[in-house]
Amino acid sequence: MMKGLKTMIAKNISILKKSLRVFCFGTLFCLPAWATNIIIGGTGNALGTMRIMADAYQLQHPDVKITVLPSIGSSGAIKAIPKGKIDIGLSSRPLKDNESALGAISIEYARTPTVIAMSNRSSNTDISTNDLINIYSGKVTEWDNGEFIRPVTRQANDDNTKQLKRLSAELKSAMEKIDQHSKFLFASTDQEAVDLIEKAQGSFGVTSLALILSEKRPIHALKLNGIAPTPEACISGEYPIIKSFYFILPQQLPLHVKAFLDFVESEQGKDILTDNGNYPI
Repeated sequence: MMKGLKTMIAKNISILKKSLRVFCFGTLFCLPAWATNIIIGGTGNALGTMRIMADAYQLQHPDVKITVLPSIGSSGAIKAIPKGKIDIGLSSRPLKDNESALGAISIEYARTPTVIAMSNRSSNTDISTNDLINIYSGKVTEWDNGEFIRPVTRQANDDNTKQLKRLSAELKSAMEKIDQHSKFLFASTDQEAVDLIEKAQGSFGVTSLALILSEKRPIHALKLNGIAPTPEACISGEYPIIKSFYFILPQQLPLHVKAFLDFVESEQGKDILTDNGNYPI
């Protein structure tokens, strides 16, 4: 009888081990195969708000595990969805025709002001398009307090960079010649950019109000040409640069993923977006 019991226990242990196999996403993390999981990744500007959203959802649905990855960028999200690597992508742009053809859809869910920001150590509160032209062209190199001005730059195809260039043709021309300025800094991700804005003396850079508020960053948004970057100013058309956020999704949506997206569209979800510098669409 004891031998039979031992055999049964051994079989149960073997079954349990099989049930605990895990799926791995690269080298970032492993998740139990039996859990109800949602993997979210994409543009760094949207990650902080989505982490808050995920925490609120999981409090109501403890059986669901939501993992928000470190920034993989909009392009990373758009590439990952058709391959089934993530469940929800976050992008600052809609899909192009050739990307939609791979089996994904894009849905705009919120917008936020794109902002020019400085560390809270700085007393500066305003900047103008003309100031930016003079800085990026190298005509002005110091702030009023004597600190060197150190712009945080991004890739030429970065959405923040493109938006800044659209403020004026003269600013676009100046920004396309910045490689000659040794005092300029470079960041490859949205989070790296705000890290530099926080820590590098005299620096400023482009980010989003949503990122600043959701990640509680010790930096502040500057008025642009005298207009404060608020959702209300974006809606009225007074404030000129706005970032849109899109969900990138597979064409066939699992029910547990749809349930989370329904939560984002609920009153509680909209409140979370609004509290963190977004305005729902």
